[in-house]
This record gives sequence, structure tokens and C-alpha cells, in this order.
Amino acid sequence: MESKPFEFVAHTADVAALVRGHDLEDVLRNAAAAFYSLAMGERSIAATLCRSVAITSVDNDALLVDWLNELIYLLFVDHQAFSQFEFDELADGRLRVNCHGQHLLPCQLHLKREVKAATYHMAHLAPDRDGLIARIVFDV
Repeated sequence: MESKPFEFVAHTADVAALVRGHDLEDVLRNAAAAFYSLAMGERSIAATLCRSVAITSVDNDALLVDWLNELIYLLFVDHQAFSQFEFDELADGRLRVNCHGQHLLPCQLHLKREVKAATYHMAHLAPDRDGLIARIVFDV
């Protein structure tokens, strides 16, 4: 049986997610899908816009949090949401990625939930039988 790419788990005040993937690239894609599902519901995101993102973090655990916080910023400040990601670099806490998505007009936002941040609390990547699993807590 194949595992789901992400699932939400019980957490006292915020929303926690377990994110799975075959490798780090997969985990980052699935973490983005989890964030957009949490914030926007199951809406489709067209690929009419391309934006380059570069992040340097102390390690891959921090990279996961920093990646999600960049996507949160881009959604809530620039009104941009993404559904496809082409990673040019991904190693040792660094990434360079082309994000494909769309610019949302304020009338198109219709957010399901405001996500304030991805937190470092309990953020961790670990090997799993199918590749990697990550836990991430969203401050909502």
C-alpha cells in the first residue's frame, strides 16, 4: 500500500502535518501541497506564472521550514500560489527552484484558513520505509 503524500495530525493549538516523499525534493513538493491545502482547500492552481526562489538554511530541517515560510509570504503578501516546482539546486540546506503557479487577485483569494508561519517546533526530516518523512507544525 502506498502512503499518502501528507496528512494532518492532532496538535494542541496549531496544525501539524506529516509529509512523506521518496527524497527531499518530493518532501518539499508535498509540504507545499500540504500548506496550500491547509490555506486554500483543494483548489487547482494554474501554471501561468514562474518565480525563482533561492534559500540557504543551516540544514535540511531548517530548509523545510524556511521553504514553507517563503511560500506563506508569497501567498499572503504577493498573492501568488504555486503548484509545480523545478529544483535546480537542492543540497546541504540550499535550494534554487523555479515555482510555477498563478497570481491571485484579492477577489480570488478566498482562503480557507490563515497560516501565519511554519514553525521550527518539532520540525524534523527522518528516513522512512518509502524514503523520507517530515513533521511540520503550522501556526494558524
